[in-house]
Amino acid sequence: MKNKLMFSIYLLASISILISCSSRNSGSNTGNVTETDETELTTSANGKYALKSGIVEYTTQVMGMDAKQLLYFDDYGKIEAQDVQMEIMGSAIHTVTINRDGYIYNIDMVKKTGTKVLATPINSVSIDFENLSEQMIKDMNITKEGTEEFLGRTCEKLGIDYTKMGLKGTYLVYKGVALLVDTEMGAMKMKLVADKFTENASIPAEKFEIPDNITFTDNVVR
Repeated sequence: MKNKLMFSIYLLASISILISCSSRNSGSNTGNVTETDETELTTSANGKYALKSGIVEYTTQVMGMDAKQLLYFDDYGKIEAQDVQMEIMGSAIHTVTINRDGYIYNIDMVKKTGTKVLATPINSVSIDFENLSEQMIKDMNITKEGTEEFLGRTCEKLGIDYTKMGLKGTYLVYKGVALLVDTEMGAMKMKLVADKFTENASIPAEKFEIPDNITFTDNVVR
């Protein structure tokens, strides 16, 4: 059971990256929103997000169990970090995934082990839907389903039916950031709900730093 749930956590980190579709909805700036000037939006035209930086705090349900997940991003998504924590049968689970300098680092913060692979559009920490080809949109069967208000913002509602991965679900996306994700992959159901979203946040550099005490495996893909 524990191994299955561990797999679910790593799968969550992979599936949750299918949430980042760039959107240009203006929305209403309420709650934890800071003002974004039009210069930043213009600069980010080719970025993964329409915001320079952000912090999203999520509550996540994996196989009926609650987990906490944090997303940090800067430079319009060129660097990102995901932090997932939960407890299974009294054991702490803490994984961190960092995308920087052209590599993806998947780290088990409890065991102090990790893997490092070359970042590609296939294994990126988060998929940039804005720059997907028409063929990829067709393959993943991504559909626009209108807009919906969530966390004080007007989000674009997107559907996905990615047959190849057996992934199906809906997403509420604001300026490239998914604030709500409800998916299923086979018998596994996962729900990711943003509790707080801080736009254009000032993020400490250490959030994107690779810990010195991690032993990485030798399967570095170049």
